[in-house]
Amino acid sequence: MVSNRTLILDCGASRTALGVFSRKGHRLRLDDYAVEIFPVQAGGEDRWLEHTRAALAALRGKLKSGGPAVLVLPAHLALTKLIKTPRVEPAKREKVIRFEAELSIPYALADVVWDSVVAAEHDHDLEVLLAAAKLAAVEPLCAAVQAAGFEPRLVLPSPLATLAAFRLVHATPGESALVLNLGARSTTLLHLEGRRFAARTIALGGQSVTQQLAENQDCDAEEAEAIKLAERSSLLTADAMETLATRLAQEITRSVLHFRRQNVLENPGRVWLTGGGARLAGLGAALAAKLKIPADRLDVLSAIDTVGGVAGNDAADHALLLADLAGAALTQLRPDQPVLNLLPAPLRRHESRRQRQPWLVAAAVLAVAALLPPLLHFRTVAAEARHKTEAIERELAPLRERDARNRANLRQLEAVKQQVAQLRGVLDRRAGWLNLLSDLQDRLVRVEDVWFEQMTVASAPGTPLRLAVSGRMLDKTNPLSKVSPETFHRVKALLASIVDSPFVASVEGERFNNEQPGILQFDFVLVADPARPL
Repeated sequence: MVSNRTLILDCGASRTALGVFSRKGHRLRLDDYAVEIFPVQAGGEDRWLEHTRAALAALRGKLKSGGPAVLVLPAHLALTKLIKTPRVEPAKREKVIRFEAELSIPYALADVVWDSVVAAEHDHDLEVLLAAAKLAAVEPLCAAVQAAGFEPRLVLPSPLATLAAFRLVHATPGESALVLNLGARSTTLLHLEGRRFAARTIALGGQSVTQQLAENQDCDAEEAEAIKLAERSSLLTADAMETLATRLAQEITRSVLHFRRQNVLENPGRVWLTGGGARLAGLGAALAAKLKIPADRLDVLSAIDTVGGVAGNDAADHALLLADLAGAALTQLRPDQPVLNLLPAPLRRHESRRQRQPWLVAAAVLAVAALLPPLLHFRTVAAEARHKTEAIERELAPLRERDARNRANLRQLEAVKQQVAQLRGVLDRRAGWLNLLSDLQDRLVRVEDVWFEQMTVASAPGTPLRLAVSGRMLDKTNPLSKVSPETFHRVKALLASIVDSPFVASVEGERFNNEQPGILQFDFVLVADPARPL
């Protein structure tokens, strides 16, 4: 259901932000914005939930009213994985995705909340993005949100909010692009090509780099805290900047190669930076130099309208922190964006009942009001109709019994016909295989010194049969050197003669390998004649 107003809570690793958005024509409008930055953590101390709880209470005090809210889950709490599944009908798709989730999520499904969304569709398969988060992390967060006076209605993983933010700014991107959402604990990497996308979360953020730098430099507690404060204020030493840019470039290169191999995505033409880490001065230039492609900041403010002092105060100072807020708002105010919901099941049922309750009450009132006046009239009409129906049923009973017998006989006859057709098809295919193999054997015998090593089916069910064939030919005249051109001609003559077979429609994909002395290896795809099914 698309609303005209939505409240977003972005629960980041180092801050919690609140944004109230509404829809103005085809654009989003930021009506209210506030952010609470967490204090710098000491050493390896992790008090994220405690800081988030305090930030939520503070943000609630700045807002006139609470109500339903969409939570953006930080990337370090969510596991995302892109899988491929067969393209089956929707009734079976859920079972296939659940099976893949059990294999891909490294936790028992009872211990996590997970969801999926289609990332890309192909002729024979689907690319599906899985997202999961531990219940032990999500449930306390939702409880903290409720304690602050908000009602969580949807928990959206950060990568999908970042994806929507990019599409908000670039509705029709002209080239393949990378989007980096640089957080304190982790970095979300999105590879986009048209409507397709692939996501990966990298366990690399500003805090990890500054912490490592402090350890390498053997800093005391006061100096380490100073380094972290520098990172918060968008100023890093040259060593820290170089370390962060180098590690990011390595992870980006590794991820792009993986996406090219697994998802056939093109090399990105540009990198877009967003998130708190994107405020670091010189990071974009360092990445561009290492990746050899331009790197720019994602300007979300250019794609949204602001109200009153919102633009002049916090929003302008924290422009790069607005990306996930605006992206999550876009998923709620426009229905064309992919959405995942990691809201725990009890809260999801509560939210579903809450949304249905007004409609159910209104429907009940209308039903009672509409049925009372004609109730007596229809009771009389129903009694008369019942008597007439009973009389007709007595007359139709023998006819229905005869009709049932006829239908049963017809079903048996149809089943027998199907069995006969199946058996006839099996017999024809068995004979077809024997004839095909016999024909190929005769052609091999006529050529001599040639044999087939492997023959496998390379086609999907319901399509013309395609056989991947591998074979070799012996060159007796050159046993210790590369095969002669005459051997190539003999193999090509063999393939040409196979095309003349009455069981073969064509021969495709011929490949030859003469690296082994005295032997020519060849591979080809044999397309069977559909008129002679195998």
